[in-house]
Amino acid sequence: MKVNPFYGEKISGKTIMKNDNSQKTHFAKELKATVELHFKDQADMHMLAIQEQGRRLCRSMTLKDLKKYRQMVAEFLNMCISQGLCLTEERMPQRHGKTRLLSIIKTVNKKLIDLAEKLISEDKDPLQIIALVDEIRGLLLDLYT
Repeated sequence: MKVNPFYGEKISGKTIMKNDNSQKTHFAKELKATVELHFKDQADMHMLAIQEQGRRLCRSMTLKDLKKYRQMVAEFLNMCISQGLCLTEERMPQRHGKTRLLSIIKTVNKKLIDLAEKLISEDKDPLQIIALVDEIRGLLLDLYT
């Protein structure tokens, strides 16, 4: 038995319409926009907290504040990798988008190690510590903007 579709024809008073993919694509676009907005809001909140902890670290220069700062940066990096990797790749249509992202993460890790070494050393130069904290902040901003 062969079943013929009756698109646009009335059967028992109801019009049968063809399944349209435009609603699906519209929903997908709206969902993507909402996810991007939510990610940006989350990233902004994390960055504000990291900046505040960075200021606290520059004032106190204690290992306790450094540990908290490093933990906050690590959480931010994990969030960017897990939630924002696809967003970063779309913003960087280069062939090597992932490579750039990974090099930024490696640079942030290296700067965190340098910061720890500066705080542990006997002659703590506040200007160098402030410069490193600011450089790390700039690298983190590069990840999601």
